[in-house]
Amino acid sequence: MANSNLSKEAFIDAPRIPQDIVAFLDRIFPEKCPDPEDKINDVFYRSGQRSVVRYLIRLYEEQNDNVHRS
Repeated sequence: MANSNLSKEAFIDAPRIPQDIVAFLDRIFPEKCPDPEDKINDVFYRSGQRSVVRYLIRLYEEQNDNVHRS
């Protein structure tokens, strides 16, 4: 994940992402396969939540990879 394709603007303009926030959101909104009984709107909603968590994880990893390279 550290080799994400985040735009330079997203990286430069983003505030530092604390590891504890990333871990908390990852725990609260885990990767989860939809259940066949789930309503499609619920599947889309949870997918959107997880998409944000994945983005923050990539941003956190990108920020920390750059710190370690300095």
